[in-house]
This record gives sequence, structure tokens and C-alpha cells, in this order.
Amino acid sequence: MTKTYNTLIVLHFTLCTLAMTWPGALIGNRIEPTVFGLPFLFFWYILWAVLLFCGMAVAFVARHGGGRHE
Repeated sequence: MTKTYNTLIVLHFTLCTLAMTWPGALIGNRIEPTVFGLPFLFFWYILWAVLLFCGMAVAFVARHGGGRHE
């Protein structure tokens, strides 16, 4: 893996983590509006959890080729 790719992975996970903790949670800390019937803060956490999962899936496929190694 290249150094640039590893830096992008670290930046992605840092951004997602900050969005779910103190500085980012202030943006989503609203009762109104609701998204899909959820308060915006719940939607905010679900959105970033899905983005974290997608980032892990992309990193796994890029590093291991997505196949099973035995």
C-alpha cells in the first residue's frame, strides 16, 4: 500500500470519529428536523456509522482483495 492511501484511510476514520464525538455532534444535536421519523442527532450517528462501515469495507477490499485467504 502506498503512503498516500494509508494517509487517506487515517483521515477518513479521523473525520468520522470527530463527526460522532464532541465537535461534530454539536452540528447534529437538534431535535428538529426529523429524518425518517428520527431526531436529527440519531440520524447523524447512523449516517456516520454507515460511512465508517463503508470505509472499512473499502480498506479491506483494497488491502486484501476482498477474497478469502487460507
